[in-house]
Amino acid sequence: MGKPNTSNTCIGPINKIEKFRYDNIIGSTLNDLYADPDFPGMPNTSNILPLFGTKLESQFNNVGNLVSGYITVPVSGNYKFNVTGDDNTILFISSDDSSENKQAHQVFVSGNTGMTEHTKYIYQSTSNIYLQAGQFYYIELNHKESTGNEHFGAFWRTPFTGTGVWKRIPSFFMSQYACDIACVPQGTLCDDGNPYTNDDQYNGSCDCVGTPCSGPDCDSPLASYVPYEKCNVTDQFDNKASNNWISCQVNYNPNPSRNRSHFIKYDLGERHQLISSQIWNYNVQNETNKGFQAVAIDYSSDGTSWTTIDTYTWPLASGESTYGGFTGPNLSGIFARYILITSLDDSTTCRGLGKVVFRAIFCPLQGTACDDKNAFTINDVFNGNCECIGENLYVNQCQDMNLTLGDVTLETDVYSAIHHVTSTSNIATQSTVSLIGGESVTLEVGFETQSNAIFVAAIDACDPNRPTLSEVSNKSESLYAARLLKSSDLMVVPVPDSDMVDIHYKINNPGQVILRVVDKDNKVYTLANNKYENKGQFRKRIRTAKLSNGIHTVSLTTSSKTIIEKLIVGLNNKKEIKN
Repeated sequence: MGKPNTSNTCIGPINKIEKFRYDNIIGSTLNDLYADPDFPGMPNTSNILPLFGTKLESQFNNVGNLVSGYITVPVSGNYKFNVTGDDNTILFISSDDSSENKQAHQVFVSGNTGMTEHTKYIYQSTSNIYLQAGQFYYIELNHKESTGNEHFGAFWRTPFTGTGVWKRIPSFFMSQYACDIACVPQGTLCDDGNPYTNDDQYNGSCDCVGTPCSGPDCDSPLASYVPYEKCNVTDQFDNKASNNWISCQVNYNPNPSRNRSHFIKYDLGERHQLISSQIWNYNVQNETNKGFQAVAIDYSSDGTSWTTIDTYTWPLASGESTYGGFTGPNLSGIFARYILITSLDDSTTCRGLGKVVFRAIFCPLQGTACDDKNAFTINDVFNGNCECIGENLYVNQCQDMNLTLGDVTLETDVYSAIHHVTSTSNIATQSTVSLIGGESVTLEVGFETQSNAIFVAAIDACDPNRPTLSEVSNKSESLYAARLLKSSDLMVVPVPDSDMVDIHYKINNPGQVILRVVDKDNKVYTLANNKYENKGQFRKRIRTAKLSNGIHTVSLTTSSKTIIEKLIVGLNNKKEIKN
């Protein structure tokens, strides 16, 4: 039927459906997929599909999938679309060739279906959609799998199809979407769709390329066979009552500002920095209405003084034995030992939870002594980034120009200078002392070490471009950016020694969020275009391999405002953090 003329540069080769897979994303809902930093920019792998769908398998757990492209139709007329999947699956059909209008038509599987179970949910199928021959229409499928079986499929009913018959969409009617930002890390194994190539890997241009095989078995599809691990730990939560926690009697709340209620208090044992959470609501078959729905979350460092994070509305569990929970509140890096979850629902009814998991970093107060397990450091303490770090015995702190140590007793420490260090001191017993000079270390007459002391003398020249001590202590750029977000809702932070960029953004209120990269030629790459159920700090990571050198923009649009930041690629490899 030929390829229609188009000026849309996002329309790629015809007869190609590419699926991107994202690994290690817990939960069973699409919101879990959308909140993950690697979606959609950093898939783990991809492969080419002959049809718009996958067969029923049980190979992967906690994964998400993305398929996007353009569909054309052989004749003008009314078309209907249907979607199936396990677990959450959504299919978008744009009103034209713009991905910005993808929500014009959408169908959704909120739980799971069989491969050809087309009528389990009332919103699995569209009504008639008039499509014009010779036009391109953007189409996109998002799929989230927790554990157990996985599959998804997009179907259509054409003007030639009988009533009640659904047909899979073949790649013949599809064209590749050339404006996706997805880029698998270089060197990652993949499948280039050619069974007669070996060692298929992604190159530096984000393409999956294999080496043509040679030898007597070159014509065997097994030449490029890659086995997958089929056994893995799942996040499924059973629906047995014995696996769930429930409260049937209200009690005085640990937070005195709250009424007598059903609540659960978690003691983490020590102070932690809390990043995120995963929730499994009360999952007992036919009793899921006892789950926490209206919820308040407070935190405390001492169990006495409490600070409220926010209030939430949580979805009830499915009651199925394959229940995968949902992504809980983003905890935005708060510091706490105690977390208090209080039910704000009717207290005359028993209320319960299945399971709660916190992603956290052990983080005692700054200055707390520790052991960084490095024999070449001293005075190990926790810094402000929750890292146990000591002073390196061989690193010049480059603070004093010259340092003269007289006839004094030196205790455990590092003594350094940009140029010269001179000493006539005594090293105390049981002490570890390091003298570091940029040019020289001179031990004058009278210098002495006592028994069981460790003494180091070394030269470490000071680089004029070396970061200051405060910059070195803030070596985690992700945490640095997170702190800056307190005053800025959008930050673009290059990842050192790579072509990757972290985009940190803050959502102040739940609602629709659009996050885009617009290159210097006005090509749009969409990183997020969906509803966020929780406010907090989020991150997306992308590779810049698909962007040309130059100055591009990142835009964040919420219900209240639009923010724009620069994204610099190339330009003498300059990487900046804008404060």
